[in-house]
Amino acid sequence: MKTKRSNYDSLISYGVSVAIFIGTLSLLVVNPVLSLAFAIGETQEPAINASKIYQSHTMVLGNNIKNLVITIPNEAHEPPGLLPRDLRVANQPYFPQIAIVNVGTTVLWFNGDVGHLHKISLVDSKNLKNLLYNSGTFPNFAASKPVMLNNTGNFAFSEAHLDPKYPNFVLNGTLTVVDQASSVSSSNKTSSAAANFDTVVPFMVPANQRAKLISEFKTQGFGVDSTYTFKSIRGDGSEGCGDKNESLLVLTSSGKTLDQVISTLKQLAPTMPCT
Repeated sequence: MKTKRSNYDSLISYGVSVAIFIGTLSLLVVNPVLSLAFAIGETQEPAINASKIYQSHTMVLGNNIKNLVITIPNEAHEPPGLLPRDLRVANQPYFPQIAIVNVGTTVLWFNGDVGHLHKISLVDSKNLKNLLYNSGTFPNFAASKPVMLNNTGNFAFSEAHLDPKYPNFVLNGTLTVVDQASSVSSSNKTSSAAANFDTVVPFMVPANQRAKLISEFKTQGFGVDSTYTFKSIRGDGSEGCGDKNESLLVLTSSGKTLDQVISTLKQLAPTMPCT
């Protein structure tokens, strides 16, 4: 009888282990960005180049960066698998989708998704039910309230139920907070304005307005670390307003408050057609 009980307990233990493994594997398959981000080592060198951000979905900030504005590009709410005219514009719902930041960095989200509300939830990856931050709902051309990340660890941010037509679609990203030993320097070695900065803003603009907007941002005291032009996933789409090609700008600033940074974004974002 003792042997049977022992075998039964072993079988139950094995079944629980398999269930946990399958559940974890399912999470990583369904949410590959979490899998990628949690596999990232903490020794990555800081890098904020626009091309790398677009291609790897990742930005690594140095210990000199105090503020990160994560932007939500236009049409970010659209899920994959739609007709071309309904697809989103960029290859990720956030710029950046994966951020590695230093302890003490303040993060907020700026909504560039025209005509759509957003609401960010932040949880600890070790306990996805433990809600650490709730932005509340914020409209397009507005920013969420900020959150300061004072503890190291892996954190997931997400949004669900943005569109009743796609109730199961979830936008997600990750924040990894580390004790960063290195600072990040500008990718633009020729720009004295971008030599020293404490705030970074990846920001998508129509490629045909890039030069004009770069000039306006510089007039407002911003540096432009780097740019990367890509073809919209939507292509010409149904809007016909210049979103066939887009450019990702990595904006930098020094000594500005977050209110000042967001004020400039609020001023310039509405001037871009459909972006």
